[in-house]
Amino acid sequence: MSTHWLLFFLLCCHIATAQLLPVTNEAHHKVIFKNRYLRLLEGRVPAHDTTLPHIHTANSVVIFLSPSTFGIQVPGQPAVITQVSPGDMKYVDYGDKPVYHTVWNQAGPEFHFFVVEIAKKPPGKDTCPIIIQPDVQFEWRHPLVSAYDVDLPAGDTCRLSASNGGRLIIAINGNCSTLSAGVRHPLPPDGFIFILPHKKMEIAADSQANTRCILLEIQ
Repeated sequence: MSTHWLLFFLLCCHIATAQLLPVTNEAHHKVIFKNRYLRLLEGRVPAHDTTLPHIHTANSVVIFLSPSTFGIQVPGQPAVITQVSPGDMKYVDYGDKPVYHTVWNQAGPEFHFFVVEIAKKPPGKDTCPIIIQPDVQFEWRHPLVSAYDVDLPAGDTCRLSASNGGRLIIAINGNCSTLSAGVRHPLPPDGFIFILPHKKMEIAADSQANTRCILLEIQ
């Protein structure tokens, strides 16, 4: 393919992508937090409801907050039906391979989830060592983001040393609170907080019930 034809092809792809509905403009998705590390979208799809076709263009972590059965379909491809539980999560490389799809709530209560879009940054050395300590389960690592599952017995506290990355904590089950820079922040189920780099922090479970949180560490 000549250089001229290649440039023409890339221009056509760019125009086609630009005309698709961005996820931020889709009615079932709402931006609820943004900084230089991430953009956090909350998704809510009522029972038997369907989103408009929309496009994702950022590498993301999807965290499921409800027990749900939902469907996803890319135009021209078979639908995929999936069952999830609160706290299930997955990394999706939408920034490398943009995806245009429709999502629907197949059955049950409201389908509730977060989409954590990771900000693009120049490639560099990963300076966030993997956290190894009781109550913190390492799940996976991708460029610029690591994921952990934090399970705390009632009344227990998880203390984390300062990190070179920012930390997003999302409460899944049970009430808890975080403490960083002398400020305590209550965290009910489905609540979240972002802790800046180089800050020590604590996650404290409620005295009456066990707590589970998802922790994302982002460069």
